[in-house]
Amino acid sequence: MLQYRQRRQRRQECKDLAAKSCYSVILVIIALVAVRPLMVDQILSRAAAYSAVGQLDESRRQCDKALLIDDDSSDAWCQLARIQRVRGDRPAAYAAYDRAVQADRANGPANFELGMMYADDGRYQLAIPYFEQVRRLGADPTAEGQLRADSYHRAALHMLVQCYEKVGDPLKTEMALKEIRVFYPGYGSDKDLPASLRNPDLAR
Repeated sequence: MLQYRQRRQRRQECKDLAAKSCYSVILVIIALVAVRPLMVDQILSRAAAYSAVGQLDESRRQCDKALLIDDDSSDAWCQLARIQRVRGDRPAAYAAYDRAVQADRANGPANFELGMMYADDGRYQLAIPYFEQVRRLGADPTAEGQLRADSYHRAALHMLVQCYEKVGDPLKTEMALKEIRVFYPGYGSDKDLPASLRNPDLAR
């Protein structure tokens, strides 16, 4: 009876230890999931800082670190695409932007910048869906509730006017013009986008 009780006690102790280990593992996993976005954001801040001073190789390494932590980070793929654009590797930039928008369809900058690449290459029909996506995401008001004059939403509407003109769709051109004038009454015949939007890598 004594041996039986000892064996039963040891089994219970093993069960308790196993349960505590499982709880510890679960808590560690939960902590890693919660911290992961913060880690990625911090790494991407460094990547943007390196890119801003022209250290593209180091910026690329920071992006690689972020993607090792989260391979579906839309912001990491977007930052990597900007680096490839600056380097002149447009196929790689297209591929990275595509990963960015697949990972997060609500990533306005990634959609806009990919649309700009297509527009710059004269591929207006391919650019339109990405500008339309930014349009669907809506305007980005300031803290005071006013619409930003240099927002991606305004810039996307501006580019839709140009793209629909290029593909010969006067009805959609007029609709985009009307919408931009409703949201941004000061819109006139400006031909150029703000530098920070046409060349987003310059602002990062």
